[in-house]
Amino acid sequence: WGESERFVKISNWSERHTAYISGLGTFGLCDGLITEKGKAGRFGSVIVELRLEPTERKYSTYNEYCMAKDGCRACIKRCPAGAITEKGHDKVLCMKYHAEVIKKLDHERYGYDGYAVCGLCQTGVPCESCNPKKAR
Repeated sequence: WGESERFVKISNWSERHTAYISGLGTFGLCDGLITEKGKAGRFGSVIVELRLEPTERKYSTYNEYCMAKDGCRACIKRCPAGAITEKGHDKVLCMKYHAEVIKKLDHERYGYDGYAVCGLCQTGVPCESCNPKKAR
């Protein structure tokens, strides 16, 4: 982990980006990866030394499955922090909300003091459980 002026918290490895370059999906406004099964999920990866044939991508742009260009604003409406706009995801606002609101709720309700996120931008939206462009 580290700090970045542009991206706030950074890592030298991203499971979402690994999934993207592996051909599993594209990004939405809130930075979630939208796959054929939607974006309400988690990714993991295993590193091996193995020569494989490349998988043909089902998309050509990094945000092809997101319907924001078609007028969808569902993730914007779902974000209680106001951290998602037509311009994208404001990680500073998002992290501030998690630190000040979600972490407190998790501690009070569940006694949990670890990393906390709300995830509302990934549920109750057209891309929650499918590729909305394909579903149309």
